[in-house]
Amino acid sequence: MKKFFYLVSVASLLLAGCQEGFKKTSGNYEYKIIGGGSGPKVNQGEYMQIHFKNWTNVGSKDSTLEDTRDAFPQMSRFDSVSIPKEVYDIYKKLGKGDSAVVRILADTLFKKMGRELPPFIKKGKFIYTSIKVLDIFKTSAEAEAANKAAMLEAKPRIYQKQIKFIESDLASKKADIERDSKIIEAYLAKNNIKAAKTTWGTYISFQNEGTGDKVNPGSIVTVNYTGRTLDSGKVFDSNVDPAFGQGQPYEVVLSQLGSVIYGWTDALMQMKNGSKATVYIPSSLGYGTQGREPSIKPNDNLIFEMEIKSVISEDVYRAKQEEAQKKFMEEQKRVNDSLQNAAKQDSLTNSKK
Repeated sequence: MKKFFYLVSVASLLLAGCQEGFKKTSGNYEYKIIGGGSGPKVNQGEYMQIHFKNWTNVGSKDSTLEDTRDAFPQMSRFDSVSIPKEVYDIYKKLGKGDSAVVRILADTLFKKMGRELPPFIKKGKFIYTSIKVLDIFKTSAEAEAANKAAMLEAKPRIYQKQIKFIESDLASKKADIERDSKIIEAYLAKNNIKAAKTTWGTYISFQNEGTGDKVNPGSIVTVNYTGRTLDSGKVFDSNVDPAFGQGQPYEVVLSQLGSVIYGWTDALMQMKNGSKATVYIPSSLGYGTQGREPSIKPNDNLIFEMEIKSVISEDVYRAKQEEAQKKFMEEQKRVNDSLQNAAKQDSLTNSKK
């Protein structure tokens, strides 16, 4: 169960008049209960599901550093161990539907954290946190179920935000991608290779289209691959070449953007179960200006031979993981029971001597 990231990051929602009517706590925090809910207040040992925003003032504007509405609400157990004393007395005043605003001087907060004040935050400025209690749960099982539901609901939204970020990043590298595209297209023409160009800029030449639906953001795929650089043709990685000592299909969770290079995500989303293709990736969708030492130089365009060995949904993947965990725990119990029985038998044998 996640704990709250209390009052440390910052978000923008400075309501009119929020400078007035604050009460002080013993730990240099100030707060204002806005209310709005009609449910009972939280009790010791219960679980709070909360959205929070944290922000500070930079010049004449508010600067957002964190907002859980960009992801999903946080869940935490309400007790004096999990929650810092300075804010415990604030949280115990809250019930379902209630809101509050908490603030602390930025230099005081960062001194508590043992860190230097960031240059964009001026001494004497406040860091604010707005809190909204969405729900309160009595048991950990109820809280865990609600937390999972919130994460699943947020997943498509988070994915789309990540896609927009990637597309914005690629747009800023347009000139580099166009340069690399010319190099790749010249290579394809020279070698009489037909390949389709994706929206992001990857080129794919299929040897086998595969079957079924295309891979989607909810897919987990296992892939066999061999990667080499376009200019030298030298292999730098493979999970099918014994020289690289792997020998297992590589697993990619498509919803986890950033776990593989952009070109892989781009290519896999065009493929199906059983697809076999050669993929040509511009450097900006690969390892970019940094490269990857020692085999991939900065701005190297890449070629991957890729074959999708399986495609399953995240639900099936999760069920398999849970089943594997269950079997592991059962085996651990069996081993422990066996050891305990052996120890008891040894004890009985020794007592008879």
